[in-house]
Amino acid sequence: MNPQIREQNIEALIQKGRAVMALQDNAWSTEQQYLGYVRRFFRFAYTQPAKLTSEQKFENWLTKMVLVDDCSVSTQDVAFAAICWFYRDVLKRPLKDVNALRATKPKQIRNAPSVTDVQRLLADVRDVGGYPTNFITRILYERGMRVGEPVALQVKDLRFEQREIFIHAGKNKTDRIIALPDELVADFQRQLIIAHRTFEMDCRNKIPLHLPNQLGKKYPEMRFSWQHAWVFPAHRTCAHPRTGVIGRWHMLKDYVQQAVRESRRRLGIFVLPHELRHGFATHLLDSGINLKALQGAMGHKNMETTAGYCHAEAKSVPCPSSRTRFNPVVTVEISQPKRLEFHR
Repeated sequence: MNPQIREQNIEALIQKGRAVMALQDNAWSTEQQYLGYVRRFFRFAYTQPAKLTSEQKFENWLTKMVLVDDCSVSTQDVAFAAICWFYRDVLKRPLKDVNALRATKPKQIRNAPSVTDVQRLLADVRDVGGYPTNFITRILYERGMRVGEPVALQVKDLRFEQREIFIHAGKNKTDRIIALPDELVADFQRQLIIAHRTFEMDCRNKIPLHLPNQLGKKYPEMRFSWQHAWVFPAHRTCAHPRTGVIGRWHMLKDYVQQAVRESRRRLGIFVLPHELRHGFATHLLDSGINLKALQGAMGHKNMETTAGYCHAEAKSVPCPSSRTRFNPVVTVEISQPKRLEFHR
């Protein structure tokens, strides 16, 4: 097939996928990731013999990801989910049995940085791109939040009277409420002053807020509501990737990741932004906090996930030399038996 015609066919499939993604109200990042794998798969599928079924082409592609591309387990899982979604929801032809070589993900213990490394990091992180990345990094550790959660906070999510933070549509699109400690109140209030200046400027220039879940379309007044304004607004406006409307979005989490990356290189330590969440859970469990309370703060669906941070029992096992009292070594000399002589 002519390469140009092939790319046109693939692009037509991608456009169908975009329409379904918009109807399902999936996140833009999910759309980009899924359709990226769809494009890669169909480019590979065109190189396969025409007599093969879709399942067989899919199996060959997954096997290639393992043997040739050496992709990680998580990459294979996302690619598998993306192609299954496309055939099921877009083409309306769900794939049946797929037998491909798949890697298995080993059970790993979450890496939690030491308290000393966390303290050094929080003291060293600098603001990047004019955003309060030092403050946001402290939120990650102090509240155990995922890196994308604090940057997506809206004004209404900060409840100062109740001393709580409402996290909307976290992982798996679940909501949760966490405590707002006194140590963070003053910093949040200072940030709201900065955010309100941006909000007032946008209202004067009639620049709306970009709101998730098509709320701006359903409730147009929310696009100019202070309660729905971003706590950490982006410095620049941008066009909505689906509608093309110019509006204000929140800052990108990339700035936080950059700030932590630069800091750990200066300090010579290795701490990732998400590992601050691991440190939050591990350090609290080591101090004796209730496991059920921590589960709610972390937003875990299953208790087993939270229990994965608990290593107190394993760390309580001492080495044998510290538990056993050895008796002093006593040297015993054994004399040779005397030879007995018998006389008749």
